[in-house]
Amino acid sequence: MSVFAQRIIENAADIDRRIADFSEFRPRYCDILEGYSRLDLKPGSAILLCAPNSAEFLLHWIAILAVGCVPCAAPPSLKAAQIVALQASLNIAAVAGAPAMTRALNTPRIATVGSLGVAPTDNVAPAYEPYDVLILTTGTSGAQSACVHTVDTLAWNATSTNRTLSLTDKDRQLVVLPLFHTYGLVTQSLGTMLGGGELIIDGPPFNDRRFGDLIEREKISVCGITPTIARTLLEKGTRLPNLRSLSIGGDRFAADDVARLLAKPFIDELYITYGLTEAGPRISVLPAHSAPADVFDSVGRPFDGVEVRIEGPDPDGVGQLLVKTPSACRRKVGENSSGQPFTADGFLKTGDMFTQDRDGYLRYVSRRADIVVRKGEKLNTRSIDKIIEMHPDIGFARTAEGAESELVSRVWARDGKELDLDAIRLFLKSRLRRHEVPDRIVQQSREVFHK
Repeated sequence: MSVFAQRIIENAADIDRRIADFSEFRPRYCDILEGYSRLDLKPGSAILLCAPNSAEFLLHWIAILAVGCVPCAAPPSLKAAQIVALQASLNIAAVAGAPAMTRALNTPRIATVGSLGVAPTDNVAPAYEPYDVLILTTGTSGAQSACVHTVDTLAWNATSTNRTLSLTDKDRQLVVLPLFHTYGLVTQSLGTMLGGGELIIDGPPFNDRRFGDLIEREKISVCGITPTIARTLLEKGTRLPNLRSLSIGGDRFAADDVARLLAKPFIDELYITYGLTEAGPRISVLPAHSAPADVFDSVGRPFDGVEVRIEGPDPDGVGQLLVKTPSACRRKVGENSSGQPFTADGFLKTGDMFTQDRDGYLRYVSRRADIVVRKGEKLNTRSIDKIIEMHPDIGFARTAEGAESELVSRVWARDGKELDLDAIRLFLKSRLRRHEVPDRIVQQSREVFHK
């Protein structure tokens, strides 16, 4: 067992006391651990954990590790067709989720563990090693794909975040980001577990008034949010109780918005970060509260222990950002993982275009054409196309961001007939998450298709 896994598992009872949320049901860790032990799954078996943000979510995640299985956190809103696809793509041996969800899978047996149903799938051989962790990468690599991390790689990133952001065992951290994302799970939850602080879990969905009330009522000192949430706070003119530390990561954040946040009287320390799931996730940080204004348009400099380089820079210095970090994933898995994202000398290909100045500051320029950000979530348009092309009447599909950030899918019929676009939309709603469903579906003639 790794040092970090042993530390988390052996201190689970203490962690239980330091995690709080606002649900009425609060099972004991020992009962959840016993429930997974009774399933008799082989070491290295992956378990898909589809549960909302809660203390119970983290107790399930720890218990899955403790029995030698591999947790794979997923949105609780997943539909049955999406779960079945993930089971096949990632060799999932069991699904844990709301009882209604697991019953819909029609498996031979369902166990009750805590408030969740757990549905094992027969004859799925273990595809991983004990203390591996699967993190879904639906935003950047497409649906049904994941990064294989270890507890150690994720813990390195979590503890590095604690150190870089000066987080201590005296802090109370509020989590409003989804626990199935690396920022909510790793840099906030695992970081607090390992750092000895207290963790208060809420949301999503995000509500700015509730956010402020919780910070005041729970005496929160630390929180991490996305640029989308930060812009909401600025647009609404939300005034928050005092926060010692606020970090922002997950997407591009404008220099003007950095300055506007720093002007707020309730933020002592403001950190702008960049990262991606494959890297575990955080790579760089800008301590904006102590940085000169001319670098507010950057994501700062790499964490200690992280190497970066710009691949194939053009005359303006723009090239793909490559990263070598102790928290990089071991590999990518799943049907949409075409090749591994590493160079021959061990650098991770981020797919994002950056510049780096002589002082080491990294500035984001653009991302690959098939990645868009919608409602704060990264979407892979090629992955959406593959789902659309599963419809029996559609031969090809091309999805892209249109005017006013609309998601527009152009579709071509297999035999040139008129498509029932309403029926196609219903088909997509049953297979895609809400923010992945295109705003508009437009039928095109075969003559103008360019693959």
